[in-house]
Amino acid sequence: MNIRHMVPKQIHVLVIEDNPGDARLIELMLAEHSDDGYQPVFALRLAEGLEAIARQPFDIILLDLSLPDSHGLGTVEAVLESAPMTPIIVLTGLADESTALAAMKAGAQDYLAKGQGDGETLRRSIRYSIERMSTEEERRESGERLRRALMQTIQAVGLTIEKRDPYTAGHQQRVAELAAAIGRELGFEPERLEGLELGSVIHDIGKIAIPSSFLNKPGRLTATEFALIKTHSVIGYDIIKDVEFTWPIAKMVRQHHERLDGSGYPDGLKGDDILFEAKIICVADVIESMASNRPYRAALGIDVALAEISSNRGRLYDPDVADACLKLFAEGRFGFTTSAV
Repeated sequence: MNIRHMVPKQIHVLVIEDNPGDARLIELMLAEHSDDGYQPVFALRLAEGLEAIARQPFDIILLDLSLPDSHGLGTVEAVLESAPMTPIIVLTGLADESTALAAMKAGAQDYLAKGQGDGETLRRSIRYSIERMSTEEERRESGERLRRALMQTIQAVGLTIEKRDPYTAGHQQRVAELAAAIGRELGFEPERLEGLELGSVIHDIGKIAIPSSFLNKPGRLTATEFALIKTHSVIGYDIIKDVEFTWPIAKMVRQHHERLDGSGYPDGLKGDDILFEAKIICVADVIESMASNRPYRAALGIDVALAEISSNRGRLYDPDVADACLKLFAEGRFGFTTSAV
């Protein structure tokens, strides 16, 4: 990779350094090669540096860890908060590895001990830090594109399933809405919440292998027909088990009909053997199904669905999940955004 190609022709440098001698030395080092185009701005205090950041963008920030108005790694964090996409090189007189590692972990791109390098060392660090930040940004953007593509693909798969079963169109999306609301109520981190939503959107993916005549049958299913429909959770698991998701989505799909007391299917799992996300999808699935019309019956309504969750809390349904769900409805903080069929 050509590092110089990724470094701008004019490099705007913010130097936050309270020692005039050190600041002057940095200025001289940067001026050794005028063709590199360094444009330094100096600040004696953290507050002055943050004001400079607010006035203009910089390509690199050279930051002393010991300033009159800020000390230690909090200084790095304050600068990162104001300029999260600008690489930082920490300058310090503390030439110990632990400080270096802590500064890097906090978000600095590089670390230089004062008095232990020459102008070329400083300029090389600047070029490296800018290139590294650029590479990280490209990686983040690429990851975000892949994430969006994954979500769109999963949404398309979910729609494909529902096209075969128009009577329950929107079911998976509505289950995903409620499951996500329960996850938020339970304090899920954003990444875990995203996995829960994706698993919910395709929890019935195995129905793609079930004859549509069974799915849309207006009358009561025979024992054989019902047994076949129940295989959809295993079929769904088999379809996606080898996909390298970040989250345990295949388990969510397989286990969303399991019940705490072991009366569910396909594996008769009990209690903690059931994935917590699957317990959430289970409750959301029951609520949505009971509150919506089905080929074999009219909608039972939200009140009946909530009564089912309440009466079987701790027996069929995880108590924490049940409580979170019931609280959302009791306080009027959740409503499906799409109409049930």
